[in-house]
Amino acid sequence: MLFNSLEYLLFLPTVVALYWLAAKRLRPLLLLLASYYFYMSWFAKYGLLLAILTIVNYSIGLILAHRKITAAQRSAAYVIGLCANLGCLIVFKYTNFLLESVWHFFNQVLHPWMQLAHLNNAAPHLHILLPLGISFFVFEFVHYLTDVYGGSYAIKNPISFGLFAAFFPSQIAGPIKRYEDFDGQLSVMGPFDIKLFRSGCWLIIEGMFKKVVLGDNLAPIVQQGFANPHSLASLDAWLCAVCFALQIYYDFSGYTDIGRGSAMLFGFRLPENFNKPYLATSLIDFWHRWHMSLSTWLRDYLYKPLGGSKHGTLRKYRNLLITMLLGGLWHGASWHYVLWGAFHGIGLVLNHAWRQFREMRGPSKTSAQRVFASAGSLCTPLFVLLGWVLFRAHSAGDALLIYQSMLFWQPPGSALGQYLPMILIGPLPAGFLLYGLFQLIKYLSANWSNLPIRHLKDPVCYTLRWWL
Repeated sequence: MLFNSLEYLLFLPTVVALYWLAAKRLRPLLLLLASYYFYMSWFAKYGLLLAILTIVNYSIGLILAHRKITAAQRSAAYVIGLCANLGCLIVFKYTNFLLESVWHFFNQVLHPWMQLAHLNNAAPHLHILLPLGISFFVFEFVHYLTDVYGGSYAIKNPISFGLFAAFFPSQIAGPIKRYEDFDGQLSVMGPFDIKLFRSGCWLIIEGMFKKVVLGDNLAPIVQQGFANPHSLASLDAWLCAVCFALQIYYDFSGYTDIGRGSAMLFGFRLPENFNKPYLATSLIDFWHRWHMSLSTWLRDYLYKPLGGSKHGTLRKYRNLLITMLLGGLWHGASWHYVLWGAFHGIGLVLNHAWRQFREMRGPSKTSAQRVFASAGSLCTPLFVLLGWVLFRAHSAGDALLIYQSMLFWQPPGSALGQYLPMILIGPLPAGFLLYGLFQLIKYLSANWSNLPIRHLKDPVCYTLRWWL
């Protein structure tokens, strides 16, 4: 069941109605059952996997919070919990990646001997279906166990903990929740809030628009372009890269907005995940705006445990590189994701080094520093755009072909190229125009107090937003 499907548009209002009609003490159980129905609509057997992991982490959390066990026993329980969570993630997501990588390595080293032995050169491949959302709920479990091990409280109510793990608005595509925040909201469960409900409806509408009208209409251009990297002219290569940068933003942020809006209908607030990332003025700023729940998770549970910036500049840069390499691998089981993580890791190291150099020079704003600051606002989107090519390409070799077309001029077969007419003719121009109007109305609604016709705010803005 996808968020942008008819089934979800029937499922969501049904669950919302039952939730607010049910007695307050029954609402968490109702949401838990609805969340498992939502998850098992994909593949029923993986509901069992989620349930087993939930029971394991709930039990280990209680053990970690128990005061009468020794430090060694707590450490052992924590390690067992980490191994259970990360082991499941590795088995389901990275088994074939590891098998293929090891096979290709030995194939290169032992190629003559394999030919003599008439061994098949094809890498082994197991048919393992990846459970949807496993990367997200495993990270939430790791965060929970780490915080409880560090002294935070454990969730004692099994229904509350089960709902933290399975809450369907954030189950498939995030954002990555923090259990203290979610459990705090679950414990109070205030009365029906019409303003929050209305905000949730608007967020769902905006998310649907971004996902269906913009993201889905950019997808064919991206798919066609990246499927034929050897035949891309320079203009087409740049257009495909820009289209993918827009597609991944509208797809991901739109899907997240639908999830956050759905949570608001039940009275829950999920963390914001995107904050105009392509307006970032530096790569550091970009990662403060893009997939923010993942960025903060990587900072708190990987970068800081590695030592963060405490032990000198070189170790800080090493920790940044390790964090981004593993962050790239988290996105997908392929070497081009690792290279994408390395690309951003190197960029962050250079960004931090430049920032440190500027701080050593002092706070004075010279004309040269202002020029460099302006250049950062221009270079950051370009750097991110080049990184997206590595992220989306089917392999590192395909990415190199696209980079070659982008950096060395290759004339298109026609004056407008292959993909520009697809962008200019069709639903995309109208979609971007409507989305721009929607954003303008949101801005006017937020800043209406500065206008001379303040009393017209509600009727004008609501009418225009519903019309769009």
